[in-house]
Amino acid sequence: MGPELNPFVYDDPLPPGELIDREPETEQLLRLAEGGHNTRLQAPRRYGKTTLLGKVRADAEKLAMNTVYVDFYRAITLAEVSRRIEDAYLSALAGTARQAVSAIARRWTGKLVATPGGVGVEAEPAKTREQQRLADMLDLPKKVFERSGVRTLVVFDEFQDLLRMNLEVDGLLRSKIQFHRDEASYIFAGSEPGLLNALFADRKRPLFDQARPIQLAPLRDEDLIEYIGQRFDRGERDPAEALDALIDLVRGHPQRAMLCAHHLWEATPRGATADLETFDRAMAALDRETKEAFEKLWDDLGDKPNQRKVLAALAGSEETLYNRRTLNAYGLEKGSAEAAVRALVDRGDVQRTEFGFMIVDPLLERWLHRTQR
Repeated sequence: MGPELNPFVYDDPLPPGELIDREPETEQLLRLAEGGHNTRLQAPRRYGKTTLLGKVRADAEKLAMNTVYVDFYRAITLAEVSRRIEDAYLSALAGTARQAVSAIARRWTGKLVATPGGVGVEAEPAKTREQQRLADMLDLPKKVFERSGVRTLVVFDEFQDLLRMNLEVDGLLRSKIQFHRDEASYIFAGSEPGLLNALFADRKRPLFDQARPIQLAPLRDEDLIEYIGQRFDRGERDPAEALDALIDLVRGHPQRAMLCAHHLWEATPRGATADLETFDRAMAALDRETKEAFEKLWDDLGDKPNQRKVLAALAGSEETLYNRRTLNAYGLEKGSAEAAVRALVDRGDVQRTEFGFMIVDPLLERWLHRTQR
């Protein structure tokens, strides 16, 4: 990458080689996968989860493991889930392992026909046939192992979307993975704590206690300073005191750090030293870029006024959420505040810390602080 090209990518996951920190999480996920254990990786949106999973897959392949990555984001039908699993295996595997997957996939060729409602079947009810197809897809690790003798690391990303789609899928999955101890290890990843807990922490659900929880913490300030500072140095720019202001703002949020660094780079000419005025110019450009998205988020909460109030309180109050002065200032009762913040935590917009509740996205907090006074 040339020195004049902005090195801070924020709209796509970074490649595994660009992973910042996360060595302990990478080693833990890899060690557990190698030992045949399943894990549940939980992280807020845009927290570097996909990049971390890419690094774990790359390291697992160096250990001669097969790896398969399936993204369930916004999947809404069993047919779509089965197709994504099939495509992931076919694109990731080669040789005899891929042949085993192709043999299963060919069984379904010609059985699915187009219907007015989408994907359907000819002889049996669509739901029954798609459940059978999904069962075959979930059993692919056994078929792959029979051909290759190699364990497969299966990553199911945005796994919580399965719960939205079909309440019976977790039971079917449990019936399969419990017999895959020698053939596969699973990483179930997601960004909505409420739904993931409903799947794995509820004793009444089939997947209860089936995956060891691992949660991503914010990046350390020193790691972000080193990563950002090195790239400014290569581009013959000095972030100086503006970098300190950036680090204070982003609170270790990976994607937000890259977004802010991108705009700071744009505001700092080659050969120049950034100061606080430079940082303010960068933040003005950032505010223009994020304004529409934050306004839409706020509009989407129009039928949830207490969630709006809680977000505004967390951004604007100097007291804790349940402090009487905070409740009075934002027109909340303790019960309504508790229900609203619980919903925001479940969705991943707010997280609980040792000091109370905090908005996950520091730029959303900045926007609220500026607009909801």
